[in-house]
Amino acid sequence: MIQIRNCLLLLLLLFLQFLSQTARAQDGSAWNLPKLTGDIVIDGHVDEEAWSDIAPLPMTMYQPVHRGEMSEKSLVRAAYDNEFVYLSGVLHDSDPDKIVANSLYRNSYSGDETFAIILDSFNDNENAKWFFVTPTGNRIDMLISKDSEGENTINRNWTTYWDAAARITDQGWEVEIRVPFSSLGFTKESNSDEVIMGLIAYRWMARQAERHIFPDIAPEWSRGFTKPSQAQKVRMTGIDYEKPIYITPYLLGGAEQLYSLNDNGDRYSRTTDYTTEAGLDIRYPVTANLNLDVTLNTDFAQVEADEAQVNLSRQPLFFPEKRQFFQERSDIFDFNLGGNNTLFYSRRIGLAQGQPVRIYGGARLAGRSGKWEVGMLNMQTEKIADINLPSENFGVLRTRRDIGTESHAGGILTTRLGANGEYNIGTGFDLLLNYTGDHFVDLKYAATFDSGAEGAFSPFSNGLIRFNLHRQTSSGFFYRFTAKRSGEGYKPAMGFESRFNYTLYDARINYGFFHGTTSPLRVTTPQLRYFVTFRNEDRSVESMLVENSWDFNFKNNTELRFTANWWYEDLRQPLFFSDDTFVDPGSYSFFGAEANYRMNSATALRSDLAAKLLTFYDGYQYSVSLSPTWNQSRHLELSGGFEINYLNFPDRNQSEYLNVFRLRALAALNIKVSLQILSQYNLLSRRISTNARFRYNFREGHDLWIVLSETMNTERDRVIPALPAYQNRVLLVKYTYTFY
Repeated sequence: MIQIRNCLLLLLLLFLQFLSQTARAQDGSAWNLPKLTGDIVIDGHVDEEAWSDIAPLPMTMYQPVHRGEMSEKSLVRAAYDNEFVYLSGVLHDSDPDKIVANSLYRNSYSGDETFAIILDSFNDNENAKWFFVTPTGNRIDMLISKDSEGENTINRNWTTYWDAAARITDQGWEVEIRVPFSSLGFTKESNSDEVIMGLIAYRWMARQAERHIFPDIAPEWSRGFTKPSQAQKVRMTGIDYEKPIYITPYLLGGAEQLYSLNDNGDRYSRTTDYTTEAGLDIRYPVTANLNLDVTLNTDFAQVEADEAQVNLSRQPLFFPEKRQFFQERSDIFDFNLGGNNTLFYSRRIGLAQGQPVRIYGGARLAGRSGKWEVGMLNMQTEKIADINLPSENFGVLRTRRDIGTESHAGGILTTRLGANGEYNIGTGFDLLLNYTGDHFVDLKYAATFDSGAEGAFSPFSNGLIRFNLHRQTSSGFFYRFTAKRSGEGYKPAMGFESRFNYTLYDARINYGFFHGTTSPLRVTTPQLRYFVTFRNEDRSVESMLVENSWDFNFKNNTELRFTANWWYEDLRQPLFFSDDTFVDPGSYSFFGAEANYRMNSATALRSDLAAKLLTFYDGYQYSVSLSPTWNQSRHLELSGGFEINYLNFPDRNQSEYLNVFRLRALAALNIKVSLQILSQYNLLSRRISTNARFRYNFREGHDLWIVLSETMNTERDRVIPALPAYQNRVLLVKYTYTFY
């Protein structure tokens, strides 16, 4: 209780200081973005008279040397009309035959040259939409949150409606981007017809590892070129577009083959189930900045399969959300509590024990009104008697209000209600203050109410409180200090929490040193970290880490990291890595070293490399990982992931290989026809899983998907009766068409 009181006192002092500070901004003035005087055809030919009427943006070099001499000319223009924001580029290259254009596969970045626009459409200095195009015309879109600082701030699974075209010429390449206001959302200034947005435009020259950018942003952050707070404010007037209603029905058909032991238990029998489904998604723009999404009989057949992971820690594995329905404005629903921990984890909806659960339907309302952001979600799932799972209703209400420059306060409510009467309710409050310069304080409190809880509710024992103090920069001295306490009754059934009933302290101190023009290094960043968790019941140390790492970022876009660490772990239960390999309860200290290397992604053949050697509890761990990628042509990319972990406990005569091998093929005939195959082998389970997805994209929102998923057993004779060749096989065909 004393710790909490001290944290609140410090928060009050910081808030008083915040009130006396002047707001920081990239540029207080807004530019008048030119309005087009004629029509633009999005074909990659920047030859319309309307483009020639617009002056190019003043580009500067962002990297490898800030404000250095640009090796090629980049003519970039931005404009708008009543329905769209436009960006064009005439991008000169003295050797156009060497332009890096590796892939045609939609939403897959393969080290290509890129041309991008980032739009902070709500002008909140925190969230933005990121659109970029490669010389092949491949389009990639992402969401940026939390001013692109920290973990989990780039959502690579989001996609929306927009157009682009590009072509390589004998002078370089040309590109045009058109983003509809209906895909952006925006707010108008009070009592005005003006719309203010933040805009960043850049060109990435992969071969030279050179980035040209507007506005002139200093590389003082790890992803400074994507920070909404550093965007140029642009003013637009007279926006009057038709708000489209998107109606997307789907039809699905397929078959599933399953193998199970027969009644005698002497062999496996195959059963085949056939399925036909239909469903509907609707998007209705309530206002220019508030969208309502409705889904009926929701299906995610075309979603990419999860990548297999090896767990050598005491915490559960975390898998990212890839389902498209949960991507739009996911930043609003975010209530991060450090690392992957969160009060709302959307994968709790429609998934149980790693298997999909039918979603009957639901609705989501998300957007902004003035200084308020609001998100509401409600979904209903099916009962599954085989795993004793009742039909459940999932609800989320999230609000957040801007209270100053890059500062906000808000709250969240989550509900998980079972038809059998069980329930779990979560509530939370958060406060982020930019109290001076680039220094921030982040305070969060969450509590849960569970039908299975014993005893009376207590804000302390049923709650989690987190206090974080950090500086958002990558230049000079910066830091991140965190204190967190989770009570024994805090159980977020709609969230993700890696530990329970603990107190945590985490301190990280860094120094970013930017090198001069003659050095091959761009930036060197050493870090010291101290991390400790205590059990609340007796204040004993559960885990402790002391770590020193050195990051070297080179001007040729390669990266190197060296890490040395010392761990302390206190186990009160056996820690199993497999049926035959485990660690007994006890106290252990161990140390090790790790090296990571990332090659320049512009080369056709490249790889990431990592190696780790450490004493591990009462034994040893040796780990090597390799992630090669080969762009055979822009039509075919082959990549792999090879993770080899060898655990050896010689005193107990235990050893185990925990390996995962992954192969991926991305094939694209053009930007409309593509095929992805992901095949994974897990040595521990001795199974090969394959997920193949064929897509024909007639146009945005109009698709044909053919999906094949199968799991194959290896070493079938290791048990009696022998395992079937295939554990299961699923073939699905899905057709979607969007009316608008």
